Amino acid sequence: MKSLGYPRMISLDNFRTPNFELVADCLHWLIQRFYPECSISDDISTEADRVSFLQSIAQIMLTKARMKLNLKKLYAADGSAVRELLKLAALLYKATQTATGIDEDPSEVADPAATLKLLDASAATAAAAEVARAGVALHDGLMAESQLREARAR
Repeated sequence: MKSLGYPRMISLDNFRTPNFELVADCLHWLIQRFYPECSISDDISTEADRVSFLQSIAQIMLTKARMKLNLKKLYAADGSAVRELLKLAALLYKATQTATGIDEDPSEVADPAATLKLLDASAATAAAAEVARAGVALHDGLMAESQLREARAR
């Protein structure tokens, strides 16, 4: 967080006991770094406000960065929340390093077109497998329907 310019010093000792205020502050700062035009209420005075805050953060990250956050871990505001915060911080750090032209691993700067093809192919394969599984489940359910209909009629 220090390398990203976060104004406070953060230690893991801060998360030995639940510290939701610090987690919320970090999340709000990270979201503002990701998307300065986003306006999120930072009111966390009640439990409902905290849940609403976390849901809005998660929704923004899912829609904008396609990153799923575990809200239970973030709400716990302990050591497990640090892992979720690290997801955001690592993504932002990688983006800033790429933008400044500093790459730590030259092997990661492979052909972007080939990377996109691999991502699309793997996503298509996963989607096809899911469609096949759903089709099998539907077929099994329809085959069992006639027996279940008879049992309901009795």
